[in-house]
Amino acid sequence: MDAYENYSKEDLIRRINELETNLAHCLENNLQAESVDNYLADQRKINFLNILMDTILSNVFIAISVKDIFDGFKYIYFNQAAENFTGIEASEVIGKTDFELFSDPRRAHEIRTEDYSTIKNGRTKKSMIEYEKPNGDIRIVNCVRLLITNPDPGASPLLLVMLWDVTEQRQNELDLIKAQETDKMKNAFIANMSHEIRTPLNAIVGFSRLITETDNDSEQQEYLTIIENNSDLLLQLINDILDFAKIESGTLNYSVSWIDLKDICHEVYVSQSLRMTSDVALLFNGDMLPSIRLQTDVQRIEQVLLNLLSNAIKCTNQGFVSLSYELEGDFVKVSVTDTGIGIAKDKQEAVFERFVKLDEFRQGTGLGLSICKMIIEKLGGQIGVISELGKGSTFWFTLPLSCPLAFPGEKRDDILSDNIPDVLPGQYTILIAEDVLENYLLLQAVLKQQYRLVYAENGRQAVQMFKDYKPDLVLMDIKMPIMDGFAATCEIRKLSSEIPVLALSAFAFDEEKEKARCCKFNEYLVKPVDIPLLKYKIKYYLNKNKKK
Repeated sequence: MDAYENYSKEDLIRRINELETNLAHCLENNLQAESVDNYLADQRKINFLNILMDTILSNVFIAISVKDIFDGFKYIYFNQAAENFTGIEASEVIGKTDFELFSDPRRAHEIRTEDYSTIKNGRTKKSMIEYEKPNGDIRIVNCVRLLITNPDPGASPLLLVMLWDVTEQRQNELDLIKAQETDKMKNAFIANMSHEIRTPLNAIVGFSRLITETDNDSEQQEYLTIIENNSDLLLQLINDILDFAKIESGTLNYSVSWIDLKDICHEVYVSQSLRMTSDVALLFNGDMLPSIRLQTDVQRIEQVLLNLLSNAIKCTNQGFVSLSYELEGDFVKVSVTDTGIGIAKDKQEAVFERFVKLDEFRQGTGLGLSICKMIIEKLGGQIGVISELGKGSTFWFTLPLSCPLAFPGEKRDDILSDNIPDVLPGQYTILIAEDVLENYLLLQAVLKQQYRLVYAENGRQAVQMFKDYKPDLVLMDIKMPIMDGFAATCEIRKLSSEIPVLALSAFAFDEEKEKARCCKFNEYLVKPVDIPLLKYKIKYYLNKNKKK
């Protein structure tokens, strides 16, 4: 206080004001420092939350994207899951619209329509929909779209799109449903078979006993007819079950040969004519139909025809059942038409499914049409039905005219031998020994314009055809049934040492090549064959042999 004794009143007042001002400044500085610390702390929290949110969004399995509506629906965000789903990096998406990302403008228009719908409704959700990716792949997805309103005045609202791929999940669900349905049908089939087998068996056993207890000729004949009919029915039931089991296990045998379709249809027509009643006519106008030769399994075609005709006859009480065929491009279409009860439209797709019986009161396994479908598809054709309830049905199937058929390990009679053309003046003949038909068809496509081709499916056939056709060059596969390429070439060399023999083999080992030299092959080419090289080698050896 002594320091202020000499101060006047005015000086003291001024000094007090200065101290108050300094104190206010000091308090203000402290408040500013505290505010800065709080701001920095809040900013660190915000940065951490941004990092946390970005980490979460980058690692979720849901594809998330955000579009700026006022900026032409350009993408402003595209997470890692979206990159993985579309196969496009975010850097290639940000700043672009769907019209720039999708090559098909129709797809971009579809997405833009969905965007407008979301703007109108605020939210859209769709489940199990097909989604076409920018590369054209189709996936099954669940999708949610949200309209995000920006609180800042005049700021653009955003469009949030979230989708997740459920293709595998959906397929697993369908497989499970299919397995459950198959299990139900098999259980129903087993229960039905117990009834179907016992019904004819009961008649056979019962009337077999009665026939021994009567001396009346007419009664005996009637009983014999009943026993015969039920025996045929029982045999058909057993055959259907056995055929179905063989088809399921892949052991049903096929024997492919050249046939005349008219002959097959006529034989089936004659056999089924005996079953007709006076109220129903069986029609087959063979005289007006052309003879059509095709390569297929005669036994299986007869089986399909008999099944279709038998069904038509059972379902027709008045009118007619007709059998016919016609050419359609590279196929022949065979049709069985009836004026019977017909099939409801909603049940037509199910008639070819396994264990399906449209009429539970008619005897049968519910396998006949399913077996027909599997046989026809195995033979390279298709099968279908056109029907109207109460007016009748047309069951049809197609068979290829010119496509050679081959089934591994199964018999093929006279395959392709009828297709060997006559040699033209100056044309070379090449014998191709190859047990895999697809490999021969490749060589045929490459060489048929220049050379006459002779085909053998094993080594023994190759030796015989060498004797019969005297080819100018031989293309020999190594691994073949009955007789391999090494043995066949050794036999050919006994007949001629001059004709070039070129090995075409999937074996590339040195010991195989050495064995080929010992068997006197001229060349050893490894599959897959270099076509230009093969053509060059053929020309080289043909010209070389010609000079001799």
